[in-house]
Amino acid sequence: MTALPPASEAGAPRWLLPRSAHAAHPALVLAGFVIAGFGISLSQGGAAGVIQDQVSDLGTTVDMIGWTIVAYALGVVIGAPLIMVGLAAWNRRHLLLTMSAIFVVTSALTALAPTVETLFAARLLAGLPHGALLGSASYVGVLALGVEKRGKVIATIMYGLTAAAVVGIPAMQWISVQAGWRVAFWVVAAVGLTGLALMWAFVPSVPGTQGAGFRTELAALRGRILWTAILTVTVGFAGLGAVQSYMVPLLEDTNGFAPRTVTVVLALFGLGMTAGAYVGGRLTDRSVLLTSRVGIIGVAATLLVLGLVGELGWPVIVALVLLGLFIQTFSQAAQAHLMDATHTSPSLGAAISHAALNAATVVGTGLGAVVIGAGWGYVAPAWIALALSLVAIVLVFVGPGYRR
Repeated sequence: MTALPPASEAGAPRWLLPRSAHAAHPALVLAGFVIAGFGISLSQGGAAGVIQDQVSDLGTTVDMIGWTIVAYALGVVIGAPLIMVGLAAWNRRHLLLTMSAIFVVTSALTALAPTVETLFAARLLAGLPHGALLGSASYVGVLALGVEKRGKVIATIMYGLTAAAVVGIPAMQWISVQAGWRVAFWVVAAVGLTGLALMWAFVPSVPGTQGAGFRTELAALRGRILWTAILTVTVGFAGLGAVQSYMVPLLEDTNGFAPRTVTVVLALFGLGMTAGAYVGGRLTDRSVLLTSRVGIIGVAATLLVLGLVGELGWPVIVALVLLGLFIQTFSQAAQAHLMDATHTSPSLGAAISHAALNAATVVGTGLGAVVIGAGWGYVAPAWIALALSLVAIVLVFVGPGYRR
């Protein structure tokens, strides 16, 4: 049963709350969130698909563009906890619309960036609303369908992210090849604007958390179990950033695949991640601990294979698809464990989950940029990722909170 407020705040002008948002329309509310998630995933994941064209257009190197991917993830790490905690008392409709508007503007700034330095700044700003937007969408979505359907809400919002992985990110790479990377990011801005329009039309007024503040929320950030969970997500998921961010030059420059073939490989990689999300979700419901261990061992084994066959052509594709499957299986379980560890503060828990995943991107993509800049080639990030995954294996077997 929906818990969304049926009417607007007294005296709110029509442009702030149109008539269509006065009564609950759960399906249309969720549609706006799915499209917003699709746009966010395009913005973050699609950046790896256009990296070759950015290098050519901006007259820079792959490792320098890698740092712009790090900048986006760093924006999420900074913005997710600060915005969700600092603006916890904000009306959720206002917060969602503000974050969506910032996302549209920063996507446009990305498309307009004339240099790699301005691109870095635009990507940093673009990452700031990421966690607050998705975290607030999950909260309002649960209110829209009722708390008894919270699993369905989260899965529905994830459809946008999965659709981006399977269809959207390969499409961005194709658009970049055909019309340029700037056009691809104008598409991202258009998707974000569509999500913003749906949210403006159908998301009702939802009060924030009254009396919430930094001191109350940060009190939840205590204990070895929580920090072990954060560290496990960060080092375990960092392998995805290290490999995915440089997947296109690995396929094109190291293995000689044509851009049209790379488009298909990106779609296959997305399908692998989708399968991992499905399998990981079902296994996590049975055992968070076992799924974490199976997932991260699979990640390590696949990275080892990728490092060994990284220059052999078609075997690389098989290794990448399997990596997508295992990394997403591990991610589902590790995030569930992290959310359990922050159960006393839901808003902070949502923010920390996004922040930890993007801290992983900062670590993995950043280290990948370092080894590529040192001239070690595009296979080298796989070995960095393998080392990080071995740390995660130790944590999920003997770390506090994972031993029992």
